[in-house]
Amino acid sequence: MSYIYKIGGPALEDHALFAPLADEIRRCDTDILLVHGGGRRIERMLQRLGIESRFIDGRRETSKEAMEVVEMVLSGLVNKQLVAGLCRFGVPALGVSGRDGNLIRTRIEPGLGRVGTPVSIETALVDALWSRALVPVVSPVSSGPDGDSVNVNADEAALGLARAVSARALVYLSDVDGVRAGDDFLERLTPDDAQRLIEEGTITGGMALKVRVALEAVEAGINEVVIAGKARLLRGFPGTLVCAGAQ
Repeated sequence: MSYIYKIGGPALEDHALFAPLADEIRRCDTDILLVHGGGRRIERMLQRLGIESRFIDGRRETSKEAMEVVEMVLSGLVNKQLVAGLCRFGVPALGVSGRDGNLIRTRIEPGLGRVGTPVSIETALVDALWSRALVPVVSPVSSGPDGDSVNVNADEAALGLARAVSARALVYLSDVDGVRAGDDFLERLTPDDAQRLIEEGTITGGMALKVRVALEAVEAGINEVVIAGKARLLRGFPGTLVCAGAQ
């Protein structure tokens, strides 16, 4: 059964981490698929172009003008740099977006412009790449109901793909090494703990969305759901294991 990785933060931006990321992928003796974000690169480009953007509950409000930038940055620059980095270190990666082969189709989220949530996944493209021992690297830019491009949260895109291919594991690699409670990272996180920490304001913003998506993955039957960061790639803290309940 397959492993799905969502790549963001240092693992995406620090090219010195491409080698340990490639090592991590090679250690998984199964089919691998990567979904990447790239929010910081998008933000810098939007600012450079003078296009206003804001976040609402962890999602970027995306106008039609901003959507052109999102697609250019994610499906162009970020996707191809990640693919090239993995290929350099021996991983046979190939870059696609959620629009290719109708991979991810979405519904529009009200009030956020060109922002979508996955509603259907067509796995034929992924299956074809896996049959050739290739590693798909997926930009989350996907197709809306009208066929035009929409901005999809990469965490949610990774979950949709993981469910569609019945993945064994879903690993979120971001700019934090796990879910933090106070000064410490949690080794495990249950739904009850997650709800309490969100209500207390300990888990907020993008991390709250990430935790909610991770809990959805656990409920969908994915055996191993991990929120991790740079330390995992450097053989340090492996990340927070999100659990169905007390274990």
